[in-house]
Amino acid sequence: MALLGLRDVRVAFGGPAVLEGASFSIERGERVCLLGRNGAGKSTLMRLLDGTIQPDQGEVIRQTGISIARLEQELPANVTGTTFDVVAAGLGEAGTLLSRYHAASVRLAAHAEESALRELDRLHHELEAANAWQLQTRVDTVLSHLGLEADASFETRSGGRKRQTLLARALVRELVAAYPLVST
Repeated sequence: MALLGLRDVRVAFGGPAVLEGASFSIERGERVCLLGRNGAGKSTLMRLLDGTIQPDQGEVIRQTGISIARLEQELPANVTGTTFDVVAAGLGEAGTLLSRYHAASVRLAAHAEESALRELDRLHHELEAANAWQLQTRVDTVLSHLGLEADASFETRSGGRKRQTLLARALVRELVAAYPLVST
């Protein structure tokens, strides 16, 4: 059974069809590369596959439990925070807790503030209750493998580093979907 595919799909966006009668499938273990000229429908195809858009006709096939992560062509303008914050955002609510814990740890290391220590303690208990400590390891591992600095400001990074950070966020999200520990 196909992991992912299309069956006789049509997408037109109110004008000439971008995709007409498109069908294909991707089986487990296959590797796929998508090439084409500008305007050929590559982004439309990717948005169909991840569920961002629906076809005008035809069917998108996704095996139950499959998780799809996609990087946009354009860098989003509204992403802020540290590299750690952006990557952890791929984990939903648990990622927000991890980001807050990380920020409090940085504050404590820099200034030894009593308020940071109290916040660390409170967040530690929340992370325990959410069974989210394993997610911290996933974020740290992906950051390390991609050579990203956790505390670097996303806004000041080069375009390439921003793309790597967004890739890290997609990878962490994929890991959680493949091995769920908490709901996201």
